[in-house]
Amino acid sequence: MIADVHLAIRHMILNRGLIPADEVDVRFERPTKEWVNALVRPTINLYLFDIDENVDLRQTNMPVMRGGSGATYRMPMRRFDLRYMVTAFTSVANDEHLLIYRTLATLLRFPSLPPSSLAAAMAIIANREGHAAEAARFTALAEAGERTTLTDLRSTLATVEVGAAARSAMAALVDEPQVTTKIATANESLRLIDVWNALEQAPRASLLYVVTVPVDLDIIIDTPLVLTRMLRIQQRTDAGTVSEFIRIGGAVRDHTGAPLPGVMVAIEGGAIESVTNSEGRYALSHVPAGEVTLRVIRPDGSVHITTFATPSDSYDIVLD
Repeated sequence: MIADVHLAIRHMILNRGLIPADEVDVRFERPTKEWVNALVRPTINLYLFDIDENVDLRQTNMPVMRGGSGATYRMPMRRFDLRYMVTAFTSVANDEHLLIYRTLATLLRFPSLPPSSLAAAMAIIANREGHAAEAARFTALAEAGERTTLTDLRSTLATVEVGAAARSAMAALVDEPQVTTKIATANESLRLIDVWNALEQAPRASLLYVVTVPVDLDIIIDTPLVLTRMLRIQQRTDAGTVSEFIRIGGAVRDHTGAPLPGVMVAIEGGAIESVTNSEGRYALSHVPAGEVTLRVIRPDGSVHITTFATPSDSYDIVLD
């Protein structure tokens, strides 16, 4: 859910803050010296440095879901605070001050993520699952701005045709209890000095932004977690060349979003391959960084060629 919340926060800062996306980046990275020095344009960075439970919002009573055959008890939602250090990075001090002030004004304006920004996140979720037509419906709601309401999002979600994983991710953004946000008080913000010290960086003007998200204790996790892992391997050459290799993974689906098991996914021209499981998921290790071409072979022998930049946000494949 955290990655999906980031999608909504990015949209809120850029669109509601009227910050041009083609001139300013919004990122969620650890601001090390190396990372800061590698920046090529103005960047607003939200560094997630702490997560803990908001015990003041903890519920002890178990909600009851009543049906025709009886009642079902659910574990109550738990609420967790995600703490971000929000900083603007530019090469000009005045620009940095303008960016951090505009960001502050935008974050203060919304004690909960605006529905239009949630719609933008839901459009990306639908797109990455291969549901372009449904993504377009949420994009229209995102473009409607302040006219879009949570009711609009919930009614649209009830009628879209997406997979279970996408529907669950979208529902987490719009169901009760809502995701809430706040700018922390001065006393709480003092801890940012410790964050800068841990990063071995000179302090910059920063905000402490707290996002409170619900965690469903009854959620059923039935798909494997596939992460992108960067491995730096020192080759044994006189030049001391360093090569980067990545582990990637995703899902193979048809145009309706249904998973396709038994599909072979292989790196073109190489020996690395994987066969999708019952959920249509695959994983490939030792993939070179940069651009990679994958050969996708159905059980009937038909071949599909696709290309990804690595690393990437998604490695899902949609077959006709």
